[in-house]
Amino acid sequence: MRYWWASHGRNYETAIKEGTLWGCPSADGVLTRGLTALKDMRQGDVVFHYFGPYVRAVSLVAKEWHDYPRPDGYEAMVGQGNDGWLVRVDTIATGLRVHRDRAAKLTSPGTQGPFTAAGRPERRYLSPLADDEGAALLAAAGLSVPEAEAGSLHGLPGHVWGSGEPDTQGFSDLRLEQEFLRRNILGERRSAPCSICGEELSARLLSAALIKPRSHSDDQERMDFIANAMLTCSLGCKTLHEWGYVVVDGCGFIRPGRAAETRRVQVAVDALVGRHCKAHDDRTAANFAEAARLVLG
Repeated sequence: MRYWWASHGRNYETAIKEGTLWGCPSADGVLTRGLTALKDMRQGDVVFHYFGPYVRAVSLVAKEWHDYPRPDGYEAMVGQGNDGWLVRVDTIATGLRVHRDRAAKLTSPGTQGPFTAAGRPERRYLSPLADDEGAALLAAAGLSVPEAEAGSLHGLPGHVWGSGEPDTQGFSDLRLEQEFLRRNILGERRSAPCSICGEELSARLLSAALIKPRSHSDDQERMDFIANAMLTCSLGCKTLHEWGYVVVDGCGFIRPGRAAETRRVQVAVDALVGRHCKAHDDRTAANFAEAARLVLG
């Protein structure tokens, strides 16, 4: 996952509403680094949307670039062409007010950065940010995650999954992954079934969960909402699956995982065993099998 700064002009509202980043060469074919960076963006990358004098929104790259003519709402600048590249983004936060003066103090001036040595915004559409700069801007936007919430997406427990607990920056990554996966799986639905218990529940009770543990998934797999994610409910299924008390077998049925230490946990597991996981299909089967192998050995 990488971080990007996007400087918008009057197309800001269109970009956020439509979930797009678009740019094109000049009419005579001249390219700038701020435009070609569109081709460097990858799914799951974090984008800070600046429209003076504030960073006003944060999004995640949903679909990487493809050729695309000028979209409606993107005003043509003098000397610009109309054939360019489009990147799709999922906006996860709007209404932010991180002032450019504060943002400039959190980033380093340089030939590729979003600010000059004097702290003024560069006239560049896209600028890459270092990991520490991105983490600092997330925190300034109030998007960092407190430790108490850092159990989702198999981020914990380390002793079960064979890795250490996530660090402070990892909490922010978990939140961003969760939001990206949940938006793509749940969409605009106000209710949906939990993949484990099968109960239809309000969207507020459902979270996105990785099928294969986070520590055993690479960056691309962690953002793969088709093959490596499902919706689980906060009524118990999410925790039971993440801690490995239940697993999904090769046919998609819920089976016992690690031994339950108390009678109450065993009762909860027994209530799920034998149910068919709604997220199990040809695309997710391999990740369910790997998750079960890691639990059962």
